[in-house]
Amino acid sequence: MKPETLTLMKNKGTFLTPTLMATEWIMHKLDSYPEALQAKAKAAGAARSDMFRNAIKLGVKVSFGTDAAVFPHGQNAKEFALMVGLGMTPIDALRTATGNNAELFGIAAKVGTLEKGKLADVVAMPGDPTADITATERVSFVMKEGKIIRNGPPSAKTAAVSEDAPDVSAHVD
Repeated sequence: MKPETLTLMKNKGTFLTPTLMATEWIMHKLDSYPEALQAKAKAAGAARSDMFRNAIKLGVKVSFGTDAAVFPHGQNAKEFALMVGLGMTPIDALRTATGNNAELFGIAAKVGTLEKGKLADVVAMPGDPTADITATERVSFVMKEGKIIRNGPPSAKTAAVSEDAPDVSAHVD
């Protein structure tokens, strides 16, 4: 997107959902593509990065999304590091997947921030993602609507929702 388009998005309050990981995944597999496609992919990747940097500078609202069919499921947290690598602050990158997405979907009154009366969807990881955004790639605790889904490192057993997971408060008190 050109700067004029980004400016229009900013002025209208339109969200950008960049799905940076999709491009990144393709870039890591370029040697399997014909030379002509490699050149186009490199140019598109550079344009994507410039566009994202410009969007941040202009203050365009950014939401978190993935094209997880392009790359293996379970790697979408790498999107945070890509955003930060292109100039977004770690806290703003985290907001793309929380408050910004809730605003985009029109459900910010119920989710998106930890506040009294909102559904308690929480993830936790060792470390401080504002100091090292890749900490988001090591989630060890998941709570969905107040129900603990995972409490410990991922495994085949904890990857699925457990019927025995204790039900804690469904709202932040």
